[in-house]
Amino acid sequence: MTLSFELETAKTIARIAAGICQNIQAELVSPSQKDGREPVTIADYASQALIGHALSENFPDDAVLSEERSEEFMLLLNDRQRALVSRFVTDAVGGYVFEEQVCAWLDFGKQKQAERTWIVDPIDGTKGFLGGRHYCVAIALMAGGEPQLGVLASPGFYSDQDDPPADTGALIYAMRGAGAYKESLAGGEREPIQVSLNTDPRAATLLTSFEAEHTDWSFIDDVSRALGRGPDAPRRALDSQDKYAMIASGLGDMYLRVVPDPRFREKLWDHAAGYVVVSEAGGRVTDVAGRPFDWTTGTRMVSNRGVIVTNRFLHDAVLDAVARAGWAE
Repeated sequence: MTLSFELETAKTIARIAAGICQNIQAELVSPSQKDGREPVTIADYASQALIGHALSENFPDDAVLSEERSEEFMLLLNDRQRALVSRFVTDAVGGYVFEEQVCAWLDFGKQKQAERTWIVDPIDGTKGFLGGRHYCVAIALMAGGEPQLGVLASPGFYSDQDDPPADTGALIYAMRGAGAYKESLAGGEREPIQVSLNTDPRAATLLTSFEAEHTDWSFIDDVSRALGRGPDAPRRALDSQDKYAMIASGLGDMYLRVVPDPRFREKLWDHAAGYVVVSEAGGRVTDVAGRPFDWTTGTRMVSNRGVIVTNRFLHDAVLDAVARAGWAE
């Protein structure tokens, strides 16, 4: 399956959408802000409208899975907020955009049954977006029941490193059978990336979710102890699918995620792009029981619980630690 045009198009779309998010962040996010919902909402809708516009122009027969819909755009946003969304999209596409067009682009591909489905998260990492840390635009293409390409556009990819590059953003992407790569978000030469070679779980860098409600910390701690990790073992909390990108780039070794609510099931758009990137960089992704992800169950992975992402060398040790920690679904 040759998807070079699709990949290059997704890279361009993700870059522009990330630019919209940066512009909204710069204009609307205040350090003293108490309620961050408004700028996140505007960024969600503006980014997804732009992505929907580009997909409709380039791939009119494809379907789309994404969270935002025109119904909520019209019902939940006030006139000023909808006007801001239209303005930011107008600035990105270079021609005046009406509310009706925004609605059409938000809903593009939603009701279609097609051989190919784009899986979109227009802004992944709410707290990172508001805090100037890690967030990304995530775009994947699924065909044959499996994600085939993934793109992560992350303006804050290097934001918390001691010696980040001059351009703090990164574009991380992969296509099945073609490897994984990283570029500056501003453009430039691509650099092949691969997972780390770390085989010692005691010294491995563990990545976890930044938002507390997204993590069963007792599970994380039980697994860590079963791995023989001490209190000083390296651990980083990150927002968004940047956790996948970090592991694919060798900047992290394993990522564990289980939401405390046992009824919770992961949304496809929170993992699809990162899944391809890590897989093509040589890593491994399963649920906490070691099962591969089932991508064919709608918007949520109802056949899976939780997420384990590793450089593959550590994966069996993590699964064994999960079992020894007494994990039960």
